[in-house]
Amino acid sequence: MQVPTAPRYLPLPHRLGWVLALLALVTTVYLGSNYFPMAAPRALPRTAVDLALGWRAWTIWPYWLLLVLAPVFIVSISDRRILLATLRAYAASMALNAAIWMIWPTHAVRQTLPSDLDPATDAAWRLLYFLDGSNNCFPSGHITAPIVAVAGFCAQHPRARRWAWPAVVVLFPSVVSTGQHYTWDVLGGAATALLALAWVRDQLHAPA
Repeated sequence: MQVPTAPRYLPLPHRLGWVLALLALVTTVYLGSNYFPMAAPRALPRTAVDLALGWRAWTIWPYWLLLVLAPVFIVSISDRRILLATLRAYAASMALNAAIWMIWPTHAVRQTLPSDLDPATDAAWRLLYFLDGSNNCFPSGHITAPIVAVAGFCAQHPRARRWAWPAVVVLFPSVVSTGQHYTWDVLGGAATALLALAWVRDQLHAPA
């Protein structure tokens, strides 16, 4: 008797359901530990890169774009094996981040918004400040998520590497220039992403 095998490619509604469920869990943990830290958050020292980038109000737009791109890339993975490996890497990397947020919480000093921002930019900033607290800076989940997402997307679509990686990497400075993170946070977020991707490497790149 032949055992039916799971379909190789998943329909979009299934992918959306899995991704949204995992995002909801991660967001709950992130916001909970952000607003109710287990210890007094500390600020990491600024680096020369932080000082050079400064604070740029307009970079709220690439910052928001970076947040949106990560789930878009993951939902665009239709290969079942690659999607599951990507979701495992995402869950593992965010679990590492969450452990650090809880054990060793950090925070960033937020910029007071100028009064002369255009209405759209002002609204984008106020939405960010309303939704997100100033803690959970190291490691940066806003760096972890897109690295894992693009790695998974490019595992299914190798030719996309030439544009997918530049599309997200060029947005990385916005997490610093918005004052949401420091350079150390970016490095930490990249490190947890790479560790998780190394863990699922065989699953991510197994022959079809």
